[in-house]
Amino acid sequence: MLLGSELPLGHEIGLIVVAAIFIAFALASSFLVPRYKPDFPGPSGLGVFVIVSVVMFALMVAAVNFFG
Repeated sequence: MLLGSELPLGHEIGLIVVAAIFIAFALASSFLVPRYKPDFPGPSGLGVFVIVSVVMFALMVAAVNFFG
């Protein structure tokens, strides 16, 4: 198991960037978007939201697998 100080700088930056994108998506979809669109994701946007959520999760898992 590697600690943060044992990872190369490029890998640490890669993990931080992917994590920041994942966190920003999660916060925006839970706090920001529902404020302006109360029925978010609604019946018409639910499929797109689920696909984007699964893709974001897969990217985070892939980043941990690649960078970690």
